[in-house]
Amino acid sequence: MFFSPSTCRRSRTLGVSALIILTASGLAACSNPGATTCDEYAAQSRSERNKTQEALLEAHDLEPNAMGNALGISQAIHSYCGMLGIQDKEAAKQNGSSPLENAVNWSAKRW
Repeated sequence: MFFSPSTCRRSRTLGVSALIILTASGLAACSNPGATTCDEYAAQSRSERNKTQEALLEAHDLEPNAMGNALGISQAIHSYCGMLGIQDKEAAKQNGSSPLENAVNWSAKRW
């Protein structure tokens, strides 16, 4: 099969356009991690949940690698959403349509 230069250029342009759209939609989802609902969070894999937790901590200028923050946010979200947090893609048993932002008292000095 023979491809003309214009066909290759068009394919490349479409590929780059698709990549830009996918990247932009992925960034939009991460732009406000607190807007993620309990149902959306529960449907994520454990690695995706960890990324959501880290992004939420960073959005509140908290160190995501600090053990206390990591444990505190995990416990707060799982309690708020009614989850055990040990399974991939488990169901939220409460606050399904509520945003994760509501899971934490961000003005508190301690978890």
